[in-house]
Amino acid sequence: MRGLLPKGELWLAYIYVPLRDKEGNITHVLSVFEDITEQKRREEENRQQEIVINRQAEMLFELSTPLLTISDDTVVMPLIGSIDSRRAQQIMENLLTGITEHGASQVILDITGISVMDTNVAAMLIRLAQAVRLLGAQIILTGIRAEIAQTLVSLDIDFNEIITRSTLRDGIAYALAASN
Repeated sequence: MRGLLPKGELWLAYIYVPLRDKEGNITHVLSVFEDITEQKRREEENRQQEIVINRQAEMLFELSTPLLTISDDTVVMPLIGSIDSRRAQQIMENLLTGITEHGASQVILDITGISVMDTNVAAMLIRLAQAVRLLGAQIILTGIRAEIAQTLVSLDIDFNEIITRSTLRDGIAYALAASN
């Protein structure tokens, strides 16, 4: 039951228990009420905080894999920070969706901002390149540092279908020249 008071809302939890005489007739009703207004207020505050936290997490998640259009047929995804399996899946989804939506035929994947790359992340990049090719686009991998090159080479993967350029600037120049 909810009741309104001049100062705001009051939440009550209640129990009604019939009291009977010897013949079984209800003679009285015992009512027990508990004010749960503060509990309800805390629940609402927690729900609102959870909504805000979820929105912020979604925004951070989207910002962690931006897809930038640099020409009619070329998109760039700069990667920064660490990549776990959840983020790797998001990268794959955002990039493939972006290729389809933009009709991109070239994708520059810039890994300059990735500080550490283990074999799982390297394998994810290879799967990503394969998926990009299946959509009919070409992948250009930029920003490969020496330690990351060692990790990629250790996987013994054929890089013939992946174009590499040392910097994002070189990758953009290559993509724009290939578009013309």
